[in-house]
Amino acid sequence: MAQPLVGQESYLIAGRVTDTEGRAVGGATIELSSGYQSTLSRLDGHFELRVPAGMVQLRASRIGYTPATVTIALAEGAVDSLLIRLQPIPIHLQGVSVEAPRAPPMAHTVTAQTVRQVPPLAEPDIFRAVVLLPGVSQPNDLKGRIHLAGGASDETGIYLDGHPLQDPFHLLGLLGAFNVAALDRADLLIHHLPPSAGGRLSGIIDLQTRRPGEEPAYEAVASLVSTGLTVTAPPVLGGMDLLASGRITYLDRIADWVYPEIPPLDFREALVRIGRGWAGGWRAEALVFSTQDRYTDRELSASPGYQPLTWGESLLGLRLDRRGMIWDVSGRASFNRATVHMDERTIDVDSLPFSRSNFIHTRRDWLSGALQATRTAERWELIAGASLDQRQNQQMWTAQGLMDEIFSPNTPGEYSGEQMQSLFALFGEARVQLGKRWTVAPGARAWSAGGIRIAPRAHLGFRASEALEIEAALDRRYQWDTQLEEPVEGSITPPLFLLEEPRTADVVAVSARLRPAQLPYSGTSVFHVQAFRKEYRDRTLLNARESRETEQSVDPDFPVFDRVTGHSTGAALSAKIAFRADGLLQGSYSYQRVRENVDGLVSPTAWDAPHTVVLFGSAPLGARWTLNASYQGHSGRATTPVLARTFEPFSTSLTELRSRYLRGARNSIRVPAYHRIDLGARREWHVRNAEVTLALQALNLLARENPIDYDWQHYFGRLSGSNQRRAGRAGLPFLPSIGMEVKW
Repeated sequence: MAQPLVGQESYLIAGRVTDTEGRAVGGATIELSSGYQSTLSRLDGHFELRVPAGMVQLRASRIGYTPATVTIALAEGAVDSLLIRLQPIPIHLQGVSVEAPRAPPMAHTVTAQTVRQVPPLAEPDIFRAVVLLPGVSQPNDLKGRIHLAGGASDETGIYLDGHPLQDPFHLLGLLGAFNVAALDRADLLIHHLPPSAGGRLSGIIDLQTRRPGEEPAYEAVASLVSTGLTVTAPPVLGGMDLLASGRITYLDRIADWVYPEIPPLDFREALVRIGRGWAGGWRAEALVFSTQDRYTDRELSASPGYQPLTWGESLLGLRLDRRGMIWDVSGRASFNRATVHMDERTIDVDSLPFSRSNFIHTRRDWLSGALQATRTAERWELIAGASLDQRQNQQMWTAQGLMDEIFSPNTPGEYSGEQMQSLFALFGEARVQLGKRWTVAPGARAWSAGGIRIAPRAHLGFRASEALEIEAALDRRYQWDTQLEEPVEGSITPPLFLLEEPRTADVVAVSARLRPAQLPYSGTSVFHVQAFRKEYRDRTLLNARESRETEQSVDPDFPVFDRVTGHSTGAALSAKIAFRADGLLQGSYSYQRVRENVDGLVSPTAWDAPHTVVLFGSAPLGARWTLNASYQGHSGRATTPVLARTFEPFSTSLTELRSRYLRGARNSIRVPAYHRIDLGARREWHVRNAEVTLALQALNLLARENPIDYDWQHYFGRLSGSNQRRAGRAGLPFLPSIGMEVKW
């Protein structure tokens, strides 16, 4: 272990040991090349080591991994962000008993390098790459929103360096609102969430920003959609390190030039993170993240008082950590605001005025904080903490037309409301190693919001060998908000409503990970299989009754809610094989069925997708070229009835409505079946101190079910005497795209 340094200047090195996929490696030995100082990485991979000033060489090693060596020049201060990656290797030991250290629950990781290789829709997007992981699906081939293990998109939590986000997407959900150059990886947690992460029914995606290296680094990216710049700086100015990234689109200008009929859409984003470390393992970070999108209606832009549709999100996050050999303490505070402003517009369906919105404004302010402490011993680890969330929702709009009866029965033409919510929670978990192979982790989260609700959890891990790990999890989850409906193509995110009574789900899951011995023609390989069952004790739907006396609403100023039961069942298999010649083959298959019970009728949900297949391959072509190909497809065809409520005229007056059940394929929000193959090629050049990469992509939609027509259009069109027909399948030719990256 670490030895004291006497009579010489010394500095503290703090860092983290991970494998090549970003997973923490606990129990690794980090030592000076001289061998006089050493330490062990903790369960989460973090370590601290005090070393003498000057040029030092560190060596990290652990059984089952190739040792790694790094050289650091220490002259002006401590190093608090060192990252050491170990390459897993198969091991064969005979007659030797190896006691594996406690391992954290299985997490799946997508690195920024993989994101760059996957052929994107327009440019590299982190949310296009996470579909390679098991249990992940997307609503269709054009949206970036994520469904985890049979859950709705609003059940997926998205975090940035541990700070919660609300809706980090551009172009009506088409692209993720992140410059990939500013990210290091994305960690996916579905079945065993961290104790500090609560309030989501399906899982979380934790995006980790890029950490600075030993020298300042710059990266510029450009595509047909946008251009961006990212700068990282090591601790130089007062010991502070810096990450700054920005991106802006010129899509609106290209649309004006190439296809003037397309309404102008533009977006921009910025991310800044400043960090500083001190002796004793202390580190503070400040994070600022902001996005904005704008849509301009050409026909209405000349109208007096016109305001374009804008939406965006702003985040301010503060974090303070102290990592020691026994105690870890972490505090977090986040302020998040998401806004939407909509202009005046009229939606016509076969000359039938369906809805007219003069003004829409929604704003969500979330203030959250958490404090967590971790104590580590030889055979156990204890995590405990508390969190507080303060939320405020403001929504208002004026409406004229057919939707007045739904949203504003008391004051036709107007709708407004404000909600406040305060959530306090205590959480804890104990991870205990039983013998050489077993790990058990019981825990609970207690909520205080109009009463006390306790969500127990239990996790069991079994390491059969160095190659095979098996885990089982049992978890009760609560979620205190809902969007009521899934986002549809070409639309803004539906309003988010806060709930007095939370949505509830019980989750049972089993997972297994296999890292076999070296396969023929391959290097490292990873196979993963999982199965899950999720029982929704309380889901929340937007609904309306014929009689206003039977409405069940959280707030009389808000639309009607229905509380129903449901379930999701599924299994997923994923594989990743890295070949010796720098080739890579990765893919996943998921089967999931999601159903809801409404008034005694069990029907699939809008995101029910029985079969999902994702494949990705990468192969070198010569010394500089790399060929990438990906395939995505799922079978979300409406082979079974979908239950929904709609409104129909029951007299000659269109303002008199009654609700009725509509059974059939609601492909307007139901996941459409599609098959898609994308191709990409990357070419690298090295020019002095710069690295230039040219990326060429070709995108193709091979087949897609019902891509242009919606059932509600067909329904109301039939009422007005139209013979409108639904489209069956449609295919698009290969669409070319080009991008460039410059690093120096």
